Amino acid sequence: MNCYIVADSASKRGFVVDPGDEIDRILADIQRHGLTIEHIVLTHGHIDHVAFAQDLKTALQVPMSIHRDDLPLLEQVQSQAMMFGLPPGPRPVAEGRLQEGDEFFAGRHRFRVLHTPGHSPGHVILAGDKVAFVGDTLFAGGIGRTDLPGGDHEVLMRSLREKILPLGDELKIYPGHGPESTIGEERRSNPFLQKSFHPG
Repeated sequence: MNCYIVADSASKRGFVVDPGDEIDRILADIQRHGLTIEHIVLTHGHIDHVAFAQDLKTALQVPMSIHRDDLPLLEQVQSQAMMFGLPPGPRPVAEGRLQEGDEFFAGRHRFRVLHTPGHSPGHVILAGDKVAFVGDTLFAGGIGRTDLPGGDHEVLMRSLREKILPLGDELKIYPGHGPESTIGEERRSNPFLQKSFHPG
């Protein structure tokens, strides 16, 4: 799972996306670069993205936010951990409720929240001018799984078609798993997009 530390090189201010594990490594990176982290953003509530988010929140003393439709997943962190054979960390407490159109800033860089359900009911992405943090909606060569509770393949495809692909082919995507890509590359080569959006 990919965690992202998003910060502006000039102001050194920013936020963290999906701190699911390796909290000591994340804190070390923040300290090494002299960053001021102002928020923790959870793209969704699956265990691999939130397992140790509360530890980072406690260490940094900053607010944490998630979409309200994924709050039930946060409340089920212990059972999610058992399901996947993972050690349960402390249950994340997210006081913020993400909504479509919310904005987060890393210095002068602005990121807009888009609600992109399908992988989970409350999944969101953060889209900026040149990059987007897309969680588990779209991967290099793949899309998010929809066989977990709350997943819906048709809803995910609608999120891709209506929210993510219109962001433009030049936009670089940073997914929740695997390497980065661009929307244009995925539009051209991702077999899931080819099959769904280019019939025949």
